[in-house]
Amino acid sequence: MKRPGLLFILGVCVLAAAGPALAQGELPSRAELGEGWNWLQPGGETTCSDGSPYQFAVREGSGEDLLIYFEGGGACWSALTCGPLNRTFTPSVDPEAIEQQGDGIFNFERPDNPFGDYDMVVIPYCTGDVFMGDRVQEYGSGSNAATIHHNGYTNATTTLDWVYANFPAPESVFVTGESAGALGASFHAPWIIEQYPETRLAVLGDSAGGYSAPGFDLGMIFEPWGTVALLPDWIPGLAEVESPAELAFEDFYIETAAYYPEIVFAQYNTLYDEVQAFFRSLIPGTPPIEDSLPDALDAIAAATPNFRSYLAGGSQHTILHLPEFYTVAADGVAIRDWVAALAAGEPVESVTCDPCEAPEIVEP
Repeated sequence: MKRPGLLFILGVCVLAAAGPALAQGELPSRAELGEGWNWLQPGGETTCSDGSPYQFAVREGSGEDLLIYFEGGGACWSALTCGPLNRTFTPSVDPEAIEQQGDGIFNFERPDNPFGDYDMVVIPYCTGDVFMGDRVQEYGSGSNAATIHHNGYTNATTTLDWVYANFPAPESVFVTGESAGALGASFHAPWIIEQYPETRLAVLGDSAGGYSAPGFDLGMIFEPWGTVALLPDWIPGLAEVESPAELAFEDFYIETAAYYPEIVFAQYNTLYDEVQAFFRSLIPGTPPIEDSLPDALDAIAAATPNFRSYLAGGSQHTILHLPEFYTVAADGVAIRDWVAALAAGEPVESVTCDPCEAPEIVEP
């Protein structure tokens, strides 16, 4: 999730390098894709929060590995956060507004990009529900009224259905996302794992580990989204959830990782993440993120031996799409190398910054 002024527009989908968007509902097969990024409009029940058409992007790589990326872009759950004057979430997908070249894992000119040869699917975010909503809600009244289509679940599953049909047997699958997309990646991981049961797979959430703390009532967030009804019913710890107040974001790691012990689930965070700190500040009484984030990561690790975390210094929010992906380190371990090993199926250990006031920098 992201705060005002820090919402980033996904730079990977530069139109100069992208194929044209197809007409709504007319989806090509993988074999019919053009070079670079292709924008597909599935139509049907997909929509953004403001009722505008939903689109997703696909890029064919030179290899047979697959990266599924959930975009970030804030969240909303109330009249204050969802109203017409809010700046806490991205309400629509607008490829024509994207002008900035992608960096980080989306910089395909870098030979040290561990995903440079991957086929990539980008699942854009525009519903305010971190990809786990399935309700239309009316927030506010009068001039402050807003109708929000919390349709992230349908948008993601529709995109993934196309992925399953067109990438039936990748050599490996890397499921990831930034900010709100990190939460979406962990939520949708069970369905992706079930689709590729014999495939090497890893799940990485970038910058979304700090949304659990004393006094942070997540029930008021999950309730308007309708999240409980969408939980995977074959995972016991999630199927038993009856009330939004019983659910926490780390449950998508703890319960899912316990059910799939052969899959590595991972998170990247900075100790003083300013965007996560902002969203926590919207809930009165929550302690500073640096006081609870390490404990939250430790709690997941204690419950799930197949969980790994990377806690970097400083306050930067997200890293996968940034040039800092190639320069940030913690405790002598470069984040680029750690993520590359995770994607390659190599063993990785959890990493914690010391000191943590600023990021450790290495030569790219």
